[in-house]
Amino acid sequence: MKELLLIDKTVASGNYLILLSIDYQNFAVCGDIAPKIGDNMLPYEASFNCSMYKEVFETTSDLVLITDHNGIITRTNRMASQIFPDESTIGAPFWIILALECSNLNEALELFSTQDPTQAAKQKNYTCESTHSVYAINLVTLGDNDRIRKGFLLILNDITCLVMHRVALEKQVKERALALSRSQKMLQTVFQGVGKGVILVDEDMEVIDSNQKACEIFGIHPQNIIGAHICSLCNDSDKKAIMDMMNNIIENQILSSEVTGLYFDKSCFPAVFTVSVIVVEGDKLWIVIAEDVSEQKCMELQLKNEKIMTEEVNITLRNVLKNIQGEQQILADKLTYKIANDLLPVLKKIRSATSDEARNGYIDFMGELLASLTKGTEAEIDFALHKLSKTEMKICKFILAGFSSKEICATMNLAFDTVQTHRKNIRKKLGLAGSANISLHGYLINRKI
Repeated sequence: MKELLLIDKTVASGNYLILLSIDYQNFAVCGDIAPKIGDNMLPYEASFNCSMYKEVFETTSDLVLITDHNGIITRTNRMASQIFPDESTIGAPFWIILALECSNLNEALELFSTQDPTQAAKQKNYTCESTHSVYAINLVTLGDNDRIRKGFLLILNDITCLVMHRVALEKQVKERALALSRSQKMLQTVFQGVGKGVILVDEDMEVIDSNQKACEIFGIHPQNIIGAHICSLCNDSDKKAIMDMMNNIIENQILSSEVTGLYFDKSCFPAVFTVSVIVVEGDKLWIVIAEDVSEQKCMELQLKNEKIMTEEVNITLRNVLKNIQGEQQILADKLTYKIANDLLPVLKKIRSATSDEARNGYIDFMGELLASLTKGTEAEIDFALHKLSKTEMKICKFILAGFSSKEICATMNLAFDTVQTHRKNIRKKLGLAGSANISLHGYLINRKI
């Protein structure tokens, strides 16, 4: 025997409490629940007014609307009358009162029989404008079968908390989706903007993704590098080392290896592969950071050559310094010898000289000895020239420049006889007095004045 269960649903906990179990057929016969229409009252009205049924009908926390077979509301319980006043509700079609998107009973019944869950969730709810509460609408047909309908029972369950919770969850999901989208964009920006090549490798050792820098390093188009074996990016001699490194690495570990990278045209270049591994949902994913170190190697070679050259220069400088020190020692020994064997004896003779002429002779000899110590150097001293006076030195410079005696007289504003006297004294001091075949200009041209 079929039964109709009137139930009170506690929304917060999801529990259902069975309030009434009645014979479906008997209810259909004596329970065609219709109110008074005008002054007439149907025979089964008294049956419905049974105290037990009425108490259940009035005390349930759900909103209950009862209609006739045309969908016209004939009765509401106490909870429903608080939301739907009797004066505006009784005698009105339920789809209008409940603001359903339909215009007749058939459309309303079709709405409740739809199998589309999205449409059901949207259309089978009622929102109270005054309280902003949301109710789920449940429609029960009263009668023996669909062809003989005695009316309809509409039960409205308060699902405001569920709706609010769903709205909050949808907002949270939207915010997290937005945050995830931002994170993905930032990660993609970093992934593409890093200055080194980044390659992602799956468990088949095939490239599943790479940034633009990695494609530039190996000269491969982004579409062609996807699916390539990681070992195809290095020389044959390095493949075993790469596979050993990737197979033996564990999480939170970073390994690096210097390999010979292969360009798209099979040309080689020095490279460094830095490998790390992560586990995503039980699957391993290798992160390979590739770096072209050609410039670094060139710089290292250049620095090595410069270091060799610097060492060679240092050796040469040490040898030069050693030679200079040797020459300085020779000069020091030579100077010591000259002082001990030549200068000091002359000083003794000067001290013991009895006449000015002898003393002057010794002094001149000492001067020649001192000047001889500078022989062979850039600052070599000509002792004979140091015997000349300032005026005589000026005349020597004019003679060396090619001036005649008359031109020297005019330039120095001296008398011709005075210039001639100076020339005689110069020849005498330079030891040229008796050498008529040696000109003064020829002598001075080989001297440093």
